[in-house]
Amino acid sequence: MGQPDRLRNSLFPFMSVLACTIGSLVVLLAVMSLSAVGVSGAAQEAADESLAQRAADRLHFEHSRATLDEAEALWREVDEALVARGLEAGLGPVDLVRAVEREKVRGDAARRVSDLAAQLEAIDEERESIEATIEVLESRRETLPILIDPTGLSPTRKPFFVECDAGGVTAYRASDDFRYFVPREELSAGGDFGRYLRRVRAVPGALLVLLVRPDGVRTLSLVESIVRGAGMDVARLPLPGKGELDWSLLRRAEGED
Repeated sequence: MGQPDRLRNSLFPFMSVLACTIGSLVVLLAVMSLSAVGVSGAAQEAADESLAQRAADRLHFEHSRATLDEAEALWREVDEALVARGLEAGLGPVDLVRAVEREKVRGDAARRVSDLAAQLEAIDEERESIEATIEVLESRRETLPILIDPTGLSPTRKPFFVECDAGGVTAYRASDDFRYFVPREELSAGGDFGRYLRRVRAVPGALLVLLVRPDGVRTLSLVESIVRGAGMDVARLPLPGKGELDWSLLRRAEGED
């Protein structure tokens, strides 16, 4: 009699499941490994970008720090300049602008004052030069001859010249060098001067011309009172100094007549 059939166990399903499981695990590990590699590369790129940004930030910080140091140095120079000009240090921008404007106005005013002082000095020098020239001319005028100019006299009038000075009067005759002196204390309507006036008055168109020296004002007043009493026409001619009288123009005019 044959032996009865025994139940035979097969391991195939287990091995298949195991193989499938191992394969799945291998695939999962492979995917995880690839994912890890991708994440590591992104992290490296992020780290590199972070380092680059930090380097850029450091450069920017160093540049800002250098700019700040330069600005502080400039502000120190500004403060020193303000103190040197007698102003308060540490002024703000608005106050600093105002201070600069005030200093500009003061500087302009100082320059104007300096210019005016220079002009005044030049004017003083010019004035001194002019005064010196005037003094020289005055000193020369005291001694230079005085030219008697007949310009302005009417051709119908006959001039007779009498010089008045502090000592008296001197009657001149322009045609020659004749002169006659009468002291001031002897001047009267009845003396020699009175007789001279009567002779002059008898000439048609006679005009008595009084030549007045700088010191002959008192004599002039006395002579005019006598001449007015005689009813004569009289004219004044101030003399600038004490120089001799020059009759050349008058003699030439009389010669032409």
